[in-house]
Amino acid sequence: MTDWDGAAVRELAARMVTDELVIVGIRHHSPACARAVLAACAAHAPSVVLVEGPRQFTELVPLLAHPEAVPPLAVYSWAAHRQKDGSTLRVGSYYPLAEYSPELVALREAAARGIPARFIDLELAEQAVAERAAGRPGQVFLQDERGFAHSRALARLAARLGCHDHEDLWEHLLESGEWDLPEHIARLTAYCALARADRPAAELQGDGTTAREAEMAWHIRRALADRPAGAGPVLVVVGGFHAVALPDLLAAPPPRPTFRLGRGDGGNALIRFSLERLEALNGYQAGMTAPGWYQRLWARDRASSPRARNAAALDVLLEIARTLRRRHGLQVPTPAVAAAYEHVLRLADLRGHRGALRSDLLDAVTSCFVKGDADTEGALVRAVARRVLTGDAVGSVPPGAGTPPLVQDTLRRLAAARLKTLDTLPRTTNLDLYRSADHRATSQLLHGLALLGVPFATRTAGPDFVSGFGLSRLQERWDYAWTPATEAELVEASVLGSTLDEAVDTKLTAVMEHFASSGDHRVAGAAVALVARACLVGRHEHAAAALEVARAALADDVDFASVAGAAVRLALLLEAREPLEARRLTELPGLLRTAYERAIYLGRDAGNAAEPDGVVTALSSLRELLASETGAELDAALYWAVVESLAGAAAAPVVSGAATGLAYAAGRIDPAALGRAVGGHLGGAVAPADAVAFTRGLLATAREAAWQEDAVTSAIDAHLAEWDEQAFIAHLPELRLAFAVLTPAETDRVARQVAAGLGLADLGPLVARALDEETMRRHLAVSAAVGTLLAEDGLAEWAGRA
Repeated sequence: MTDWDGAAVRELAARMVTDELVIVGIRHHSPACARAVLAACAAHAPSVVLVEGPRQFTELVPLLAHPEAVPPLAVYSWAAHRQKDGSTLRVGSYYPLAEYSPELVALREAAARGIPARFIDLELAEQAVAERAAGRPGQVFLQDERGFAHSRALARLAARLGCHDHEDLWEHLLESGEWDLPEHIARLTAYCALARADRPAAELQGDGTTAREAEMAWHIRRALADRPAGAGPVLVVVGGFHAVALPDLLAAPPPRPTFRLGRGDGGNALIRFSLERLEALNGYQAGMTAPGWYQRLWARDRASSPRARNAAALDVLLEIARTLRRRHGLQVPTPAVAAAYEHVLRLADLRGHRGALRSDLLDAVTSCFVKGDADTEGALVRAVARRVLTGDAVGSVPPGAGTPPLVQDTLRRLAAARLKTLDTLPRTTNLDLYRSADHRATSQLLHGLALLGVPFATRTAGPDFVSGFGLSRLQERWDYAWTPATEAELVEASVLGSTLDEAVDTKLTAVMEHFASSGDHRVAGAAVALVARACLVGRHEHAAAALEVARAALADDVDFASVAGAAVRLALLLEAREPLEARRLTELPGLLRTAYERAIYLGRDAGNAAEPDGVVTALSSLRELLASETGAELDAALYWAVVESLAGAAAAPVVSGAATGLAYAAGRIDPAALGRAVGGHLGGAVAPADAVAFTRGLLATAREAAWQEDAVTSAIDAHLAEWDEQAFIAHLPELRLAFAVLTPAETDRVARQVAAGLGLADLGPLVARALDEETMRRHLAVSAAVGTLLAEDGLAEWAGRA
């Protein structure tokens, strides 16, 4: 590791600028670095421009330099290559460019000067192979700058200079000054050398950095060799992290890296991008914080003078205040804006900043605009400030940019389905799943886009065959709109295939592979949901494979409720013949029988399961299954044998009650037997909690017993009469839950029946509307206090409280 001091930094910076070669290190999306690129072009008149980025992007240089290409833009690149082990290496990544991105400025300056420009980094698939050692296959981050965020040296320097983080440090040291080119290169060299000093050579080798730098060095040497005598120097525009290593690599050239890639496919697409997606806090790995802030500075004649920065800060404050007033109804008076601007200027001066920095601006907004609670009003103010600093600009591509194959295929499919995509207006379509084959095909198309995560259509109504809800509905309703985000996500999904069918197939395969390696692979219900998802998108070959996954999960799953739920879901697949076309799955009926018999086997020991409520739900679901047309072929005697065993005293009370209710509802026990069962479970020796649980289970499966059989209400009443007031209040929530299954009319019916049994002709007024809640609470407190005093005087029995 080099011991960096001022002399060493100046020496390295001097090696970057010679008569033959000018290396301008950059931070991606840095206005200061973009100004340095312009200064280098003006001072040295280069003969060729080399830019960091996959060399396959060179074909896009004319489009990027096109006068009708309006940033922010991005190149989305994808590749898929077969590997020796039979697997497919799939990788995709964005290469975003703002108006002030140094790379774009370099390409456009080259076009304006009529000199060639090209990219010099490893191709995307090669970077993916190089990064496999870092455990990030398929996750290549072009323009990766995480080395700055993770640098301990930069963190220490930020703390020493009073900066919030490395972004604040960067703006303080490099963005806010008007230095000449040598001074800028020296400052950037120091900054990047410190960050690189924290990275051991083994780590750089493992994450592909070494291979990438060797590739870039090879292209630079070739450009130097091809440079005509007397021509201008070769201008190299690369990330500063790499720039500080290039002089040594050119002095002692490493061999060019080679990669063996199998046959494959891929492509590049120039697409519209947005400042919001460029924002580092939104997850982009190389975006500088607050691109809208830097866009404002760049727009001011590309200046970074204190006057320009302060004027931009005032613009931001005014926009934040305007947004808070108009959109959120939060009053920000003009004096508060003036105070905030004064705060910005004084903070910048106090901190030794050359004009307002983003951190000064945010601190002033928090101090002057937040008058209420910091966690409510403060959160709103900070969110608005962040949106303003992020910006909302969206770019546009030039003519001839083309459309990726997946986008073309999707547009064709949507047009065939008569869905509108020529504008961004929201629309609604209704699909008759049972009577129209065309509508079913459209449903499969929309579900396929949803599976890919493409924001085009949202199902707002209709049956949910995966979760098992709303299955009585015959139609689906979808809200849809074609937006820039739709196209962007489709471009990103191009890594999965060049047609929609191919992309959906690849995605389903990945979902199934992930499921097989996850902890859910032994959960029968989750496995059956895979079958439903495959049917929803019309991929019945995947559904057949998912059936085998479900078969294995059924054998491994030992949870009765889970397996019973899987059996019910399989039955739903069979019943939904038209929408899901499940009749094509010939193995489905046999698997349903297997799931049912497995559930019966597990149900024998489910009486004391850890979650008895799940057992109750499973028993009810299996009863509904047997009553359906699909369940007619199943052996019901097996189920009733389990129910009979669970109705015994050994099971959990709620399970025993549910089993008793199921037997009664099916006519398998008569009213007298029901009365004896209820009496046995609500006898005097039974704990109140167990009695309530039994009642809840009984009413969950046979609520009609509450008004059809006097023995039930009599037994409950007799048991409640034995409780004191504290016991009643303690178990009242469970009692309410037990009777919650009754409708209001059924509740009144039971109440009248109980009243008649107590000799009351009328229930009387059930609601005392003249009393408010506070009066009632006060009277209850007085009653409790009087009762306590009477008990202390030995008059509890006289007062009816014994």
